[in-house]
Amino acid sequence: MGLPNHQVIPPHWQDHHRPVAESTMTALCRVHGPDGPPVWPDVTPSPGPVYAADVPCRVQQQVGEQSAEAATQEVHTRDYLVTVPLSRFPDLPVTDSGPYITVTGYKPGHEGDPHLIGRRLKVNSIQRGSLVWERDLVCTDDLTNGRA
Repeated sequence: MGLPNHQVIPPHWQDHHRPVAESTMTALCRVHGPDGPPVWPDVTPSPGPVYAADVPCRVQQQVGEQSAEAATQEVHTRDYLVTVPLSRFPDLPVTDSGPYITVTGYKPGHEGDPHLIGRRLKVNSIQRGSLVWERDLVCTDDLTNGRA
């Protein structure tokens, strides 16, 4: 039993701690939709809608790489936990077509993995909770067809 007239979690406690979590987000990313079809005469897909740009983030690879077979093709994926500031991730539904996170660079004075820049990570799950400091996103990187 706690002390009388005291709360374990006082009002605005998580607001006070969010800047600490956000200070660990040294990468920058773009939140966007899926790429569209190519526009003639170009053969590269047209970029999808951008929902947020220059969003600070922290990217952590989860354990291992997964392999499966789909329609007689070997599919390889790798999962990541991507954290962004709670206020910077738009309220988007998670569907088979996105949203996506692409790491675009790093904050000045920070050098992360250069091979992470440009990786397109599909958001599979947006984690929610009653006591949060950051928005946690479970994402997948599709390594199939030479994207390793």
